[in-house]
Amino acid sequence: MSVLRIMQPAFVAGLLSSTLWSRVDLAKYATGLKRAENILIHTHGGASNRAGLIFVGETKNSQPARQIPFDYDVETDQTYNLVFTDRTLRIFRQGAPLLSGRPGEANRTPLEWATPYRANELDQLVAIQEKDVVYLAHRNHAPRKLARHGDTEWRLSVMDFSIQMTAPTGVAVVMENGVDGHKDNVTYRYKVSALHKRTKEESLPCDAVAVDNDLTTAGHKNKLTWTAHADASKYVIYKEDNGLYGLAGTTTATSFIDQNITADLSDAPQEVVNPFEGTGNYPGAAGFFEQRLVLASTRNNPSAVDLSQSANYENFSAASPAKASDAIAFRIPSANRNQINAVVDMQRGLAVFGSAGEWVVKGSSDGFLSPSNPLIRKQSSYGSSQVQPIQCGKSILYAQARGGVIREFDYDYASDGYDGPDLTILARDLFAGKEVKSWAYAQAPHSIVPVVFDDGSCAVMTYMKKHQIWAWTEFKTKGHFEDVTVIAEGHEDVIYFVVRRQINGTTRRYIEKMHTRDVSKSEECFFVDSGLSYRGKAVDQVVGLDHLEGQTVVALADGNVIRGLVVKKGAIRLPHKAAIIHAGLPYETVLQTLDLDLGMVKGLGTVQGRKKSVGSIALRLEKSRGLWIGPDEDNLHEWKQRTNEDWNEATRLLSGIVHFNPSGRWSEGANTIVKQKDPLPMTVLSIMPEVVTGG
Repeated sequence: MSVLRIMQPAFVAGLLSSTLWSRVDLAKYATGLKRAENILIHTHGGASNRAGLIFVGETKNSQPARQIPFDYDVETDQTYNLVFTDRTLRIFRQGAPLLSGRPGEANRTPLEWATPYRANELDQLVAIQEKDVVYLAHRNHAPRKLARHGDTEWRLSVMDFSIQMTAPTGVAVVMENGVDGHKDNVTYRYKVSALHKRTKEESLPCDAVAVDNDLTTAGHKNKLTWTAHADASKYVIYKEDNGLYGLAGTTTATSFIDQNITADLSDAPQEVVNPFEGTGNYPGAAGFFEQRLVLASTRNNPSAVDLSQSANYENFSAASPAKASDAIAFRIPSANRNQINAVVDMQRGLAVFGSAGEWVVKGSSDGFLSPSNPLIRKQSSYGSSQVQPIQCGKSILYAQARGGVIREFDYDYASDGYDGPDLTILARDLFAGKEVKSWAYAQAPHSIVPVVFDDGSCAVMTYMKKHQIWAWTEFKTKGHFEDVTVIAEGHEDVIYFVVRRQINGTTRRYIEKMHTRDVSKSEECFFVDSGLSYRGKAVDQVVGLDHLEGQTVVALADGNVIRGLVVKKGAIRLPHKAAIIHAGLPYETVLQTLDLDLGMVKGLGTVQGRKKSVGSIALRLEKSRGLWIGPDEDNLHEWKQRTNEDWNEATRLLSGIVHFNPSGRWSEGANTIVKQKDPLPMTVLSIMPEVVTGG
C-alpha cells in the first residue's frame, strides 16, 4: 500500500470522450476531464462555472428565431442583435428591443420590419456586414440589404444591380475641320460615358453619335460636346472600329477633339450584367474579397461565383473584353456535384467552402484577382455544411458536411496548402448523431466558441491556436438551445442564445444573454438562467418574472442563497428583505477528473485497474464559494467556508488553497468531483489529491 501525492495543474484538454479514458499515452490526458457540465475552460488552464443567462425578451409569438450580429461602432456601444422570425425582424440593442415612440411614453412596443424570410428559411440566411449595411443572401429570395440610417431607422431593400450612374446627355459630334461631301469621307461613330465623382462607377455609354470626315488628312478634326453631368468627375470617349467600340480618350471637360485617334479595343464600354435575375438565380453564399462583393451558388448554378466590380458592390457589369476592375465570374470545378455554401476572405486568397470540398481562389502570380487571372486550387475534400464558417484570429473554423465534425482551415507551410485537424476528435461524445445548427466566436475575454446542435444541446470550445488549446465542455439548461450569436458590448463579447423552454406546459422561446463573470463580491454574482436582477431599496418581493410563471426558481439576495421559490403572478416572496437580488432558474456545474494515472510507478507498475482511495483533496481556487466535493456523486460533502464574516454579511469569495477530507472510499478511478449547486461562482485552478493505492 502506497501513499501518493499528485496534482492536476490545469484542465486545458477539456472533456475527453469515453473511448479515450484508457488513452493515458496522450499528452492531453493529464489535463483532461471526465465530466464538464456548465464548465468554462480558461486559456490559462483553470475551469469555472459558466455565468448565468439574463432574460432579454421573448421572440415574436415565441417563434423560432435566427440572430445576426450588427457591430456598427463598438467604441460607442452601437452594436445590435438582429432577430429574424417568420417574415419579421426585431432589433435589440444592449439587451433591450428597439421600441416605438419616445422614451417615457406609455405603451411603447417593439419596432418591427417586414422581411420575406419564412421561419423554415432562417437557417440558410447568410448575412455579411460592411460599415452600416448588412447584405442578405438566400437562394429563395432576391439579394437584399439592410441599411442603418439611425438608431431606430433601418431600411430593408432589394439590391439593384443596374448601373446607377447615368450617361451624359446632349452628346453631339461635328466636323471641326474637313470637307463636307468629300469622296474620301467615312462615317465616324462615338459613345461617351461618365465616371461618378465619389463611387468611380462608370455609366453605360450614351447612344452613338456620328459624323462624316476624313481624319487621315492633316488638320482634319472631329469635335464632341455634351452637357456637364452634376455627378461626374471624368468622361470616357469610345470610338468605333469595325463595328466595335474602344477607348479613344478621357477628359474632365465637356468636349473632346479626335484627330484620327486609334481606338483601343482592349478597353471597351460597359455592358449591363445581372447574374441574379429571376427565380433560381438568387445566390446562397456571400462575402467580401479585395474590395468586391462576392455572391455565389444559385439553384441553377450552385458552383458559380460572381464578384462585383472593384469598390462597387452592386455593379456586376463588365466590358468585352473585360477590364481589370470589371466584375468577375467563374465556376468551381468538381468531379462531384458541388454546392458552394460559404466564401471567406483570407490573407492568401478567397476560401470557398462547398459540399464537395474546399478551395482557395486568388490572382495568378499572387497578384490581385481580375477577370483574366483566377487561379482555383482545391485544398481538401471534406466538404462543408451550410452553417457559415467563423474566423478566430487568422484561423477559419468550419462545420464538415457530414458527421458533426468541426475542422480548422489554416495554411500549412510544409505542404504549401490549407488543411487542419478535426477539433472534435477528443470529445466525440458531444457530437455523435448531431449536426451543428448555429455557432459563434466570443474572443473577449475567454476566447470561446459556443456551438448549438440540432437536438438543442450546446457544446463550448475554448480555442487558442497559438497555444494549441482546444478544450470542449457542455452547457446545460432547463430547456433547449436553438440559436447563438455574439455581440460586442462594452469590454466583452456577449453570448446571446435563443432558448426553448416549457413554461406552465406552454412552449416559450426566449432571448437570453450571458452575464459577465467579472465580479468580486458575492452580492453581484449572477449564476441563474432566464434571470433578472433588482437593485434598489430593500424589498421582500420581486416582480417582473412573468416569463417564469409557475417555475421554481432560486435567488441570491444580498449574497445569500434562497432556494425553492415559486413564481406566482409574476412575483416571488423572499423570507427577508434585500437590496440586490438575482432570481432565475437554477442549474448545476459539475467537474470530474479522469481516472488517476501516474505512468509506470516503480514497484507498482500502472495504477490503472488498482483499487485506490482518496485520503485528502487540496484545491486551488479563485473567487469561489459554496462548493460540494467528493470522490463520486454519492459521497459529496459541502465545503464549510464561512469564517469571520459579520452576522449580516454575505460569505466572502475565497481565493487560495483549501483542504478537504472525503469519505475515503476505495475505487478504481480515484476521481475527484467538484460540484456547484448554488448560484455562486466556482473557479478551480488545480486539484491535488492524496491517493492511497492498493492491490
